[in-house]
Amino acid sequence: MTHPPPADEEDAYWASYPPTLTTAQLAKILSVGRVTVFTRLSSGIIPAYRIERSWVVFRDEVRSWLATTNSRSPQTPASPVDVLQGLDDELTYRDLMILFAKSKPTIYRWMESGVIPAFHVGSRWVVQKSQLRQALRGYSNQTTAFSE
Repeated sequence: MTHPPPADEEDAYWASYPPTLTTAQLAKILSVGRVTVFTRLSSGIIPAYRIERSWVVFRDEVRSWLATTNSRSPQTPASPVDVLQGLDDELTYRDLMILFAKSKPTIYRWMESGVIPAFHVGSRWVVQKSQLRQALRGYSNQTTAFSE
């Protein structure tokens, strides 16, 4: 019989991944192929956000979700994870580049097109955390309104 790893080993394992996962990293974590990852993302099995053509997958949400799929524990909903916790109320494009693990041109395109709610203050873009939180709810594949 195998036992779950001690919490510190598990924490170290998850800390070895960045806060925002690529689909390749997600495939490695789940020991499945990338096609399976995309199928599970599209069907809402794996919690994620579809922003334009990009999937944004947060490590801590995946970890919480996997804890609920463990065969040793009863099936319970994943504990909510606030991926915006610890961020300032006003975010810059740099904050979004780190949060979403996307390039500056992608973040600018999302802000300019209104995909990410943002406004100009002087010569810089600013995103209100509360508005970003609301936008993310709309992009979540965990909502009943989600559609490709």
